[in-house]
Amino acid sequence: MQPITDRSGAGFPHPRPTLSFWLQGTRNNPLIGHRTTETIPSDADVVIIGAGMSGAATAYHLFKGHDPARRALPKVVVLEAREACYGATGRNGGHCRPDFYKGYPKYKKTFGKDQAMKILQNEKETLALLTQVIEEEKIDCDLWRGHSFDVALNQQCADGLHAALQEFAADGGEVDGVIEWISDPQEAKRRTRCVYAHAATMHSAGSFWPYKFVASLFRLCIDKFSLNLQTNTPALSISPAGDGIWAIETERGSIKATKVVIATNAYTSTLLPEFTDRIVPVRDQCSAVVPTKPYSGERLLTHTYSIRWRMLDSDYLIQRPSDGVVIVGGGEWNAPLKDRLGHTDDSVTHPVITRHLQNVCGKNFEGWGDEALGEGLITDWTGIAGETPDSVPYVGELEGKSGCFICAGHNGHGMSRIMTCARGIAKLLSGGTWEDTGLPDCFQPTSERLVENGSGVRAD
Repeated sequence: MQPITDRSGAGFPHPRPTLSFWLQGTRNNPLIGHRTTETIPSDADVVIIGAGMSGAATAYHLFKGHDPARRALPKVVVLEAREACYGATGRNGGHCRPDFYKGYPKYKKTFGKDQAMKILQNEKETLALLTQVIEEEKIDCDLWRGHSFDVALNQQCADGLHAALQEFAADGGEVDGVIEWISDPQEAKRRTRCVYAHAATMHSAGSFWPYKFVASLFRLCIDKFSLNLQTNTPALSISPAGDGIWAIETERGSIKATKVVIATNAYTSTLLPEFTDRIVPVRDQCSAVVPTKPYSGERLLTHTYSIRWRMLDSDYLIQRPSDGVVIVGGGEWNAPLKDRLGHTDDSVTHPVITRHLQNVCGKNFEGWGDEALGEGLITDWTGIAGETPDSVPYVGELEGKSGCFICAGHNGHGMSRIMTCARGIAKLLSGGTWEDTGLPDCFQPTSERLVENGSGVRAD
């Protein structure tokens, strides 16, 4: 597929998006419509554009890593075009599922063995850091820690998973006691409860309520560190204002800052046109399903899932222990790529994908049965992912734009990357070096990455 060459950018978030399960259940949150001050401050030390998980986590790590003996508490302002956490973070599957092995061959081919290993290790560290922050800050967001299945629904997919696992292991990847390979089809069916399972792997994963997590981080930063959060205030442009200062324009006035963080994911090219074909918006879809009786009570699913039709095509799901609701996402391959690629309108769903999501559980899980009134699909929604040509995010300070940082392009996989990426950005904002971030070198927004050929989304 040819790269996108239209330099007009991704545009701005839709003013009336679909409401996800996560957002439906938090309409009482006082952060809705929140503006810490009636007017936008005229200046700040750091302006963060985007109030999703990247923006919230960057602010949190910046404040938590602050040393009052060395400098005063930074003045931080967060600008958000819609409500806090109403973008991709508030619309995902609530699944923090590190890639333990599957993406290794692709990353190795693109970046080499060492970087490929670091990418996967970073995802494990992200799950650990997410868990640590939730526990230390006593955040009520339905955190669950356990295991996840990769389920292969045909032999070709089973062979692909096994080949990836073998290559990872052959290069020294940690497998014993970490990743379990279930090769026998009958055992895979029994363990996963999936009718068409040919094989499966199992490794650690987690789930949580993303909006509650992000809202809690913002509340903590506002109450303890005087963070200024301005919702419904889109940043219209950013530009150098001389003397190392950045000017950020909004409809409610302008604000100047020494440092600015672009945490706008799929919408990044609106403010940074050089990312037009580097971070490509793609509309994805997710749903919430009330289970039938055989998957309720003591028969709840004990694992999260990635159910694979092909190596590149899968449905993912979690069953929430707190209420039994199953969150199911995927099915994108059922719709033409032209209906998803480059779209930032999350006010609509695609009917073909809706029908697919409606049937995922009934088609795959043994004994799901007929759905009574009130069971089955209760809602579905869309969200806009930001995909990159090399499948890894852009994290760090932009070359030639001193003081301008980016944390975006998470490829629909942000829950397994953002917490460590945001911590890295916070270290850079505080004067640290790239080595201090501990992130894979390939995440850096180098000029080479910005001029490479290719598009951020695969062709059908």
